[in-house]
Amino acid sequence: MHKSLASKTRSPLVVPISLLVVCVLAYGLLIPSLGFYWDDLPYALVYHRFGPSGYPAFVASDRPYSAWVFMGLTWLLGAQPMGYHVFGLLLYWLCVLLFWGLVRQLWPSFEQEALWAALLFAIYPGFLGQPKTIIYNHHFSAMALYLFSLIATIRAIQAPSGRGGQRAWLWHLPAILTMSLSQFTIEYYVGWEAVRFAAVWFTFKRQDSKPKRHWVTALLHLAPYWLATIAFLIWRALIFRFPTYQPVGSESMGVAPIVWLENIFAQVVDAVFLAWGRALPHLSSQDYSRPFWLVYLLLTLVSIILTFLFLYLRSRNSSDTPSNAVDPAGNTFGWQALVMSLVGIGFAGWPFWLVDLQLSIESHFRSRFTLAFIPWVALLLAVLLHYLGRIRFPWMKIINSALVAVLVGGSIGWHFWNANFYRNEWMEVQGYFQQLIHRAPGLEPGTILLINDMPSIALYQDDSLTALLNWTYAPENKSHTLDYVMYYLSVRLGLDLPALEPGLPIEKAYRSLHFSSSTDHILVVHYQPPGCVRVLDGSNPDRLPLSLPEGLRAALPLSNFNMIKTDQSPPAQPPAHLFELSEAPNWCFSFQDAELAAQRGDWPLVAEIGDQAYARQDQANELTEHFVFIDGYLRAGRFERAYEVSNMLSERTQGEFDGRICSLWRSAERDLGGGFDLEVDFEGMLTRFCSSD
Repeated sequence: MHKSLASKTRSPLVVPISLLVVCVLAYGLLIPSLGFYWDDLPYALVYHRFGPSGYPAFVASDRPYSAWVFMGLTWLLGAQPMGYHVFGLLLYWLCVLLFWGLVRQLWPSFEQEALWAALLFAIYPGFLGQPKTIIYNHHFSAMALYLFSLIATIRAIQAPSGRGGQRAWLWHLPAILTMSLSQFTIEYYVGWEAVRFAAVWFTFKRQDSKPKRHWVTALLHLAPYWLATIAFLIWRALIFRFPTYQPVGSESMGVAPIVWLENIFAQVVDAVFLAWGRALPHLSSQDYSRPFWLVYLLLTLVSIILTFLFLYLRSRNSSDTPSNAVDPAGNTFGWQALVMSLVGIGFAGWPFWLVDLQLSIESHFRSRFTLAFIPWVALLLAVLLHYLGRIRFPWMKIINSALVAVLVGGSIGWHFWNANFYRNEWMEVQGYFQQLIHRAPGLEPGTILLINDMPSIALYQDDSLTALLNWTYAPENKSHTLDYVMYYLSVRLGLDLPALEPGLPIEKAYRSLHFSSSTDHILVVHYQPPGCVRVLDGSNPDRLPLSLPEGLRAALPLSNFNMIKTDQSPPAQPPAHLFELSEAPNWCFSFQDAELAAQRGDWPLVAEIGDQAYARQDQANELTEHFVFIDGYLRAGRFERAYEVSNMLSERTQGEFDGRICSLWRSAERDLGGGFDLEVDFEGMLTRFCSSD
């Protein structure tokens, strides 16, 4: 029976299907609950406004020849996030298959090593951006083109010699075209040209034993690729220049060149070796629920077991060349693959380092630079496993399979963990915008939302949130004008926001989109979970949230509540195909509705909302959120209820908020002008909080 199972694992379709299963386990299980992230949202907004035809203008400023990817994807997939996530998974799987095919093309007798490399490519844990689906489908498309180009080059060299070399050119031409298309689409993989040289050299070395001859022939075959690459570099550096990032120099390094190089070396160590530490399981649930943590551990364990069984069964009936042998064409895998992997790793990062972009496996943004490293890191580990297999020890084949299984299974679990992080942030963004709509059912065009840094939605830059804000509040706008922007104050002050002063013009160009307004149209918005979204101004300093940062506090005098359309009907709605809208009553929705009613001066409604809110178990996590309801009860003449809530707040803060509560009661007393019910002991209740007056 073992032999039967082992023989079945040798079927030609088994490896491609197995690699697809690995990709699905790593990236696909949470797809139904994922949304759009980072640059996905601006690109999705462009499709919403202009359709596929909007992308040439949108990408013209930095990668003008990448528009074809976005035009094709949006034409095919439309506006639903799920389609992009599924397509991204399949596109990455295609890259894995192409890499597997490249290794087999170069070393056809070393199928086991090719499988190891493909599995490690599929689950490389240093890249954190797979769920950023629209933007990274762009990167995966260019990667697939380049990998095909490398395969086609080898096929051209291996093609039987024919009349005028026509058979070779049937492969060279598509190889050059796909390489050029990849380079002009995105420059990430330009460093792979060094890998092409190594691959061509090894292929000719295998075919021709005379070094001088294969040197000359190899250079002749490589010349068209180098000319095409030089043409791209001239265009990119001298004609198109550097519209976004500037070339590194002694000033832009900011440090001595030796320190800069040491930093690069540290980045390489992170990408090549330290990233694999993520394959070790998380032994505590950390920020996630215990049920999720148990599912994660189960997925990791099952993936390890299945991977090990698959590799073990294949090895039982393996026809692979022994690890210390040479294939029939005289091609040794070990040293050649080692050289190729080191060349790939050594040249992969220079498109980023030359413009001083720092690779970081800890960053969900800067881990994208590991994409250029993934194939060669996977190949290097396959080489190390290959040499490990040369140790004469009876259990070494099982040990190798177990090592690969642990790396693959542990990394599958890690990607599942990472996808859950994305899922949670997407839910957080939905909650943020739903609260914002309750508080501000409409916004005047030209509104600038100044917001605080929000670790709970760290996957979204303010440009991302700006796209969603415009999609929510101005869905019918089909022009290149942005009606609204969201600015992280910590990022924009001194740049797009010149200063915290009234009357200053604001002009913002975001690719093909433009925003124009002034600092007279600012709203300050603060969000620090588990508290609610707060729209703030400087009129009630005693009611400000305790977590309000000083920078945002300085902007409060500019916050203009007149930018809120309090009576807009129907209220704004976020894109229905993106959001899972929930109107189930909760504290924050009640708080936002009460704040809006207070802005209108509808105090009986504030009190009514308060009754409903306090009747539920779900109540405030940020204690200053109680003030709007106390104020509502006071101004609606319900002093006993105001006293009950005030007393509860005083007890919860052990008297720390008594001064704030007193100020609130005094303010209501002044505004009501003594129009109190004389049967109520107002002064007696007030004394409870104003004893130090």
